[in-house]
Amino acid sequence: MSTKIYDEIVNMHVLDTHEHTYPHQIMISKGPSIIDILEGSYIFWIAKVPKKDDYESLVKNIKEISGSTFFKACSIAIKDIYGVSIDPPTVKTLKEASRLVYEAYRNQNWIKKIFREKALIDKALLDPYWDVYGKNFDIELFSPVFRTNMFLFGYSKEAKDRDGNNPYLLEKYFGLNVETFDDYLELINKALEDSKRRGYVALKFSIAYERSILFENVSREEAKKVFDKRGFKITSQDIKLFGDFIVHYILDKAGEMEFPVQFHTGLAIIEGSNPMNLVNLLRKYHNVNFIFFHGGYPWIRETIALAFTFPNLYIDLCWLPIISPSACKTVLREIIELGLSSRTMWGGDCWVAEATYGALKFFKKFLSEVLQGMVKNKYLKNDEALEIAQRILMENALKLFNIN
Repeated sequence: MSTKIYDEIVNMHVLDTHEHTYPHQIMISKGPSIIDILEGSYIFWIAKVPKKDDYESLVKNIKEISGSTFFKACSIAIKDIYGVSIDPPTVKTLKEASRLVYEAYRNQNWIKKIFREKALIDKALLDPYWDVYGKNFDIELFSPVFRTNMFLFGYSKEAKDRDGNNPYLLEKYFGLNVETFDDYLELINKALEDSKRRGYVALKFSIAYERSILFENVSREEAKKVFDKRGFKITSQDIKLFGDFIVHYILDKAGEMEFPVQFHTGLAIIEGSNPMNLVNLLRKYHNVNFIFFHGGYPWIRETIALAFTFPNLYIDLCWLPIISPSACKTVLREIIELGLSSRTMWGGDCWVAEATYGALKFFKKFLSEVLQGMVKNKYLKNDEALEIAQRILMENALKLFNIN
């Protein structure tokens, strides 16, 4: 790899387009250890979860997923940030890492230090789904994104999304008493307007974890009939109809308010999360800028083809580098070849700052390798390659999300 290209990219500052970073208060409440850092790095999506201080089981469980990029990226972060090598894992090194993690989080600015000083992330977009409309985040470091899943569950005051959120919690906030379907739509209107006023930079749907992302056209009358049941004898078809209508309603508003809209695509409910399900929305809402997450993995070429076809679609490679490095590099090369580097961006999509650091270090490495290969083959010029990297890491997101 060209040292010049790699060194230039390593030292580039970044706008991170997607995080769930736990605030300092939550981390402190955990009495943080290496187990919390591994949990916030997706390790326990594929490895068995040990008890809090069972380091022998932790070593065994990590070894069972040897080769996982989740672990490789996290272990590099631990080595760089704390000076401890946990790859391969041992009881001794994991305990030492826990001690250092616990001590580090005594500093209330530790998260910002990792982001700003170690990872060179100037700003990150935050999806705090555990406090979907709260203010408990560092406004200097994070710009909030409004997760709108809960509005699909407004057919009943008892219904909640998978994160426990219910839209009727906002009644008191806005001084509304929702009795009719028109009242409910007004609640959505006020929430979107207020989120814009409060500095939210995008809307997000991560509903792929709960249902198919095929959202068909549904009339207002059909949706109102479901609402008027008040949750009584609601069928799965009713729930789908109501959700379909609400997604279209929110997208109408997003177009009016110039809100970019992020969609989780790929790995979730696998039979329903193919990004091709969203073609009708791309075509109908040509005035909305869509962002499809994760490169649509495993449907990476479908996602690239959609972006090539629809100029209102942006590709966010968040999570992809720590799912599959080989897929990430394939996507990057084809994005560049198709002239889509001005509509591509990156986010960490992690819960802890250490995991974000590791994810970004890997992404910069993969981006450097792809660009260097294209320079070596005389497909790109050196300066051209660096301009592409700068766009993907910073400039595209600055422009799309209107961040100063």
